[in-house]
This record gives sequence, structure tokens and C-alpha cells, in this order.
Amino acid sequence: MQSLKVAVISSKSRFCDVEANLNHFEKLTRRAAGRSARLVCFPELAITSYTLEPEILNAAQKIPGPITDRLHEIAAANDVYISAGLAEKAGRVFHIAQAVVGPAGYLGKFRKYHPTGGEEAAGFSPGKSFPVFEIDGFRMGINICFDGRHEDTLQAMIKKKVDLIHHPHGNTLGLGRDAEEWTRGKLTYFAPRAIAARAYILIHNSAGDTPSPKGTAQYGSGALVVDPLGQAVARTTQKTRSEKMVFAELKKPLSLHIPEFEIGRSPIRC
Repeated sequence: MQSLKVAVISSKSRFCDVEANLNHFEKLTRRAAGRSARLVCFPELAITSYTLEPEILNAAQKIPGPITDRLHEIAAANDVYISAGLAEKAGRVFHIAQAVVGPAGYLGKFRKYHPTGGEEAAGFSPGKSFPVFEIDGFRMGINICFDGRHEDTLQAMIKKKVDLIHHPHGNTLGLGRDAEEWTRGKLTYFAPRAIAARAYILIHNSAGDTPSPKGTAQYGSGALVVDPLGQAVARTTQKTRSEKMVFAELKKPLSLHIPEFEIGRSPIRC
């Protein structure tokens, strides 16, 4: 049986400060690697901070580029794979993207397939494909935040036969006042998606407060791992909005136990 240990991080970001955020994530990655994680996951737009203010487009960079080069250095130093969210500049077009790197270098990117209306108004365009990333024998797909509210993104994961789906978010307090409430709410609709895809889903949010020129964005925090049977195998339960890190060991193939019932005997045991 193959296994993959993952660290799903609900991290705090500084507003459009790429260098400070990368320095902070380097420390978090080192901590995750110290707990034997092989895949380290950061939230939606974590490297730039999740915002729809105009500064986000100024902080956008090419992928691959300087940010993925730095992520590769961090991954190589800690012998891990990293999936991290950032704003991508592709010529005159911008995307909410998730970059994936490993110890040997850049693996690829996923562009958010269904940006919200607010994100499109801020200048972000939708992605057009669903790449698959090989992580220690596990096939990983990615959906980002609002992608999880659409059937076509789920069907794409099923068609690609992924073993796990990384699903980062950038939710403010309206979708969960703290880590416990946020993860409880996400479980209600991610459990059926995990069952349908027969895949693990790694779900998490940004944490804490991020001051900006126009105010302070407040994030509920929270991290959750759902297995292919729709069960939460790891989740944050604290009623706080601070940074969190949860670990889970994913296994392949999943051992599915189907109860056997013997008619005519009592009691029925499963």
C-alpha cells in the first residue's frame, strides 16, 4: 500500500508582500517537513494574500518565474512538494493560480476554472484545463475555492482519475467565524464530492487579519482532510482564527470495508 503524508496549512499572509510571505512559508514548510510531510499545501493566493484590491495585479508574476524558483529552493531544501497560491500574470491576462513544485523543480500550475464575479471584475480570467500532478505515485488534481460549487470541476477530477484533490480557499468571515465553524461548513458539501471522485480532498483557508490600504481582511482559518468515503480524517476544531496545520497520511489503494449482513440471524453485525 502506498502512502503520502500531507501537511495542510491555514496560513496568514501579508498584503501583497511576496518576499515576506515566502520567508514565512519557508519556516512553515520546514516545520511540516520536520513532521515527515511530503506534500505541503498553502491556501488560495497565499503568496500575494487573497484580495481583490488593485494592488493584487501589481504583485502578479509569471509562472514559472521568480516565485516558483524560490518555492523550488524551499522544496529542495526540505525534500517536499509544495502547492501554493499566487496571482499569475500571463501577458495581459491574469489568473488566480496554484503552482506546484517538488525537490527536482517546477511541476506545473492550475488556473482557477470558475473565478467569482468579483474576481473577474478585479481582472482575473478563468482557466481552461485540469492538469494532474504526480506526487510519490499519487495523482493530484486541483480545484480552487468557488470551483467546488460546480459540477464540471468534479467531473473533470473523476475523468482524470485523481487520487487526491487540493482545494485551497480564501474565505473571509462571512463563510465561517473561526476554524471550527469553517471546517464544519465545508464538510457538508465536500464529503459528497470526495465520495463521487473516490479521492481525498485537502481543504483549507487563510487565517487571521490582513491589513491593506482600504481596510483589514479577516479570515476564519481552518483546515480539513476528507477521505474517499466522505469522512474527515483530520480537521481543525479550535474556535480561533490563528494559523493552523493539520497532518494526514493518505493511502492507496483505499481499503473499502463493505459490511456483510446475514439474513435470518440475530443480532445483525457489521
